[in-house]
Amino acid sequence: MALLLSSSGGGDREVLPPDNYKAICYKIADLGTRETTFENDPPRKQRRIYIWWEIMHPKMEDGRPFSVGKEYTMSLNENSNLHKDLKSWRGRSFTEEELGGFDIANILGVSCDLEIIHTSGGNMKVLSVFKPDGGAKKTPTHNECELFELEEYVKEWKGESTAKSKEMCDIFAEFPNFLQEKINESFEMKAVEQSTKVKDGLAEMAKLTAKPKEALTSNEPFPDDEIPF
Repeated sequence: MALLLSSSGGGDREVLPPDNYKAICYKIADLGTRETTFENDPPRKQRRIYIWWEIMHPKMEDGRPFSVGKEYTMSLNENSNLHKDLKSWRGRSFTEEELGGFDIANILGVSCDLEIIHTSGGNMKVLSVFKPDGGAKKTPTHNECELFELEEYVKEWKGESTAKSKEMCDIFAEFPNFLQEKINESFEMKAVEQSTKVKDGLAEMAKLTAKPKEALTSNEPFPDDEIPF
């Protein structure tokens, strides 16, 4: 049974009570690289991703599945949360070959068990991911499975538009504002923005330098620094 919580100014929203739920991964987003600071440590650059799951049961009042997500550092270091959750989800450790290059898209459409708790603000939060009874399996989803690829998305802003980059724009438009802001603040997007400003500046300079100089009449002396040879 869904639990209704009231959010200030935002009306009621449906959330699930804290418990374990069967779920399916249906969306992954590359949030790009940003600088992260840790206590007593110098700032470091980290690539981040966001993973969504839809809850198999119960459903929302309108029949749609509940959706919940979690942000991770894009790393398979054994101490990373992503490594820990994927290992628990798969029910086995990564091989050396997998650690050398694991395709995160492999988890799209795959079932799992989620332990969900509430934040102090009453929002749902994924605490843990587990291997479900019978094993993690490819399972049909209500939502379309999607992978947001930042490298493809930035092509649209570089003037290198493709069908893939346009698809990424459509996916981006569906993200909540806080995730759009994270992506827009990434080093990858800032680099594109800076590159665009430079290109625009060079184009403006080219326009200015392309303007023809006023011709001097035959009875006007040439300035000393403009004597023709």
